[in-house]
Amino acid sequence: MNHRKKRAAIALVLIMVMVTGCGSFGREKTAPKVTAGELAEFFLEAASKYVEPAERVEVLAGMKESEEANRLQMLVLAGRAFGKLPKLEGNAEKMAPHAPELSEIPDWAREALENLAGGGILAETDLNGKSDGEKKGKEQAKNILKSSVTMKDAKIIAARFYTLFGTNEKDDFYTAVNHKMLNTTEIPKTGETTGGSSDVTDSTDKQLAGLIDEIVNSGQDYPKGSPQQKIRDFYKNFVDTQSRSQVGLEPLQKYLDAVDKAASFSELNKAIAMSVNELGTFANGLFPGIPTTDTKDSSRKILLLMTMTPGLEKGDYGQPEKEEYKEYRASLVEQLLAVGESQEKADYYADAILKLENDIIQNIEEQDDSGQVKEQKYYTLKKLDEMMPQAKPSELLSAIGVKDSFEMQVLDDKMFLAFAKWFTEDNLGLFKAIEKVVLLNAYSPYLGEDLAERFGATYLTSGDIAVQTYLSEELGQLYVERYFSAESKEEIKKMTEMMIETFKKRMERLDWLEENTKKEAIKKLDSLTVLIGYPDEWQLSEAEIRGPEDGGSLFENAAAFEVEKWKRNLKELEEPVDNGKFALAAYTVNAAANRNTNVLLFPAGILQAPFYDKDASFEANLGAIGSTIAHEITHMFDDGGAQFDSRGNLSDWWAKKDYEHFRMLCKKAEEFYDGHEAAPGIKVNGQETLSENIADIGGIACGLEILSNMENPDYDAFFRSYAKQWLRVADYDTLLELAESDMHAPNNLRSNLVLSNFQEFYDTYDIKPGDGMYVAPEDRIKIW
Repeated sequence: MNHRKKRAAIALVLIMVMVTGCGSFGREKTAPKVTAGELAEFFLEAASKYVEPAERVEVLAGMKESEEANRLQMLVLAGRAFGKLPKLEGNAEKMAPHAPELSEIPDWAREALENLAGGGILAETDLNGKSDGEKKGKEQAKNILKSSVTMKDAKIIAARFYTLFGTNEKDDFYTAVNHKMLNTTEIPKTGETTGGSSDVTDSTDKQLAGLIDEIVNSGQDYPKGSPQQKIRDFYKNFVDTQSRSQVGLEPLQKYLDAVDKAASFSELNKAIAMSVNELGTFANGLFPGIPTTDTKDSSRKILLLMTMTPGLEKGDYGQPEKEEYKEYRASLVEQLLAVGESQEKADYYADAILKLENDIIQNIEEQDDSGQVKEQKYYTLKKLDEMMPQAKPSELLSAIGVKDSFEMQVLDDKMFLAFAKWFTEDNLGLFKAIEKVVLLNAYSPYLGEDLAERFGATYLTSGDIAVQTYLSEELGQLYVERYFSAESKEEIKKMTEMMIETFKKRMERLDWLEENTKKEAIKKLDSLTVLIGYPDEWQLSEAEIRGPEDGGSLFENAAAFEVEKWKRNLKELEEPVDNGKFALAAYTVNAAANRNTNVLLFPAGILQAPFYDKDASFEANLGAIGSTIAHEITHMFDDGGAQFDSRGNLSDWWAKKDYEHFRMLCKKAEEFYDGHEAAPGIKVNGQETLSENIADIGGIACGLEILSNMENPDYDAFFRSYAKQWLRVADYDTLLELAESDMHAPNNLRSNLVLSNFQEFYDTYDIKPGDGMYVAPEDRIKIW
């Protein structure tokens, strides 16, 4: 992951932690250990569906039936039970982990483990407790292999074999349903994943590219200020790479020079204010901000100040010999040289930035185990000046339109306090250097291709993407006119209303909620605002966009857009929150729930196959888009959403014993998911994915409730449609990166673990104890 991506990911995690609950609720119970005989019995039964059964005595060779099994023995028993594994091909080959080093494995176990490694079953984490080549010492690895195991560990290992063979719906429903597509679909060279939402996104991108191409090449004289005129001219500016490259850094030089000339923080504030007022908020390297809904009063917005984000992991700053540290320091030096610093100054400021970032990251407030959303402090201009008298933040913020009456928050109060302490006269040069680097990184994408590639955002890869990024409302308006019907919008509206009513009925039947808690929950459901397809009023940009023929440039147009956007942001801080505003582009292939405003959002982009197909059966649509709708509703009552009341305010609206019971159910859900895998060795963290897992299970629960009231419902169509929408074809490294960054469980688990909680699924496919999809009734998750 490059440093710009890493900064964005860390910032996103900080925002998610502030808004959602992601704590742990108590201690995990110790699972009973198992014997070698019990494991042999289990793996032999699992293997009997796929291969000729091995002799039990051969599987247990060298082990005692009654001895407590360790990890190495478990792996050997599994390998012996399944025998010689087939040659890797198709999906199994894509998902196979990197071959682990087996030189330290005892002779008696090596043959079995070599077989597992060759069959894509054995992962490095099985041997050393780490993934993707991060090795522990030899003694530590030996201790891991000697550690006790549980039946859950064995089931996770067995699941790898079920995926390898991939043909039995009772063992691995997701892989069996998607077997053909998983094995025949090639990963495109232009992307890391394909299938499901990736395919829909690709298809939508092609539709958008077609619209843009029509506009650009139509030869029509579009009215000035019309969506078509803006799209055409912005696109032409982007693809005019020759003109962009000729000007180099010249468009930024005025702002870089102003920073260089600043002899005090007051003069630096003036320089930054000029940049923001002419380029937009991304020019603010010290105190950039975005409007966000106040968690205590959802009717208003406050300004969220974004503290600079460290570019390394916490433990990397103290290890200058590490490659990550050296690479990041070199990138800082390169940026500083590009904005005019001498080699000596570039080295000096790069080291100073690393020290500052280290101080910030060491002061990130640790999340406790309560799962509670933390209340943030409020800041005013006066308070900021008291914290940083040398920097005089009020001078800068007032000059860019922030009023004395505006209240502000930060992502992390402790981190912000550490950041504030760096604002001393001695560090004026450091903050000047930081501001220049911010200007370079923020605006080089709109200059020459070389600058954009070296320093700019990596996502602006084409004129189509640039138009999608900056003119999403204009393009979205044209997209829905062409590709989204009023009939589809009405059908989704009906299904959403059905889901909300179903959720109410389920809520009313819960025997662990007091009546007052139920009333508040129903009130919350009644207060939901549902946005479908596209906004009632389009928020078209008022920025003037000029094409190359009129003397316009990509830099000028991007700046005009950002300036106008900042003015709208300031206006939002003075007006009541508008819950009818679309937070996503109409063509976005996703859905969203805002717990702070009680808004559900389903853009037109996701309302297409395989999520919604107007020609499909009701059950198939219910399993796909229906489960998505109910998923978003359930977010209002997940571990984070449950802490916001019917007005979207952070509030304790629960009866005490009800909330304690809810937390216990959340803990059970956390443990249920913890340790299951996207691929061998790529484990899900049940705590980090808890919110999404609760929502996934709630989504299916609502759909099944509706089916139960139908005459002869087609459960098979429902379950298959649900599993098919999660199709994802990716290689091992991509799955590993997704597991480290995605707040959702891996797609295979979003299908299999979710469905294994519902008796209707067992009845439909005759699933019994011993099947991979089987979970004992007392272990299944039921919250909402």
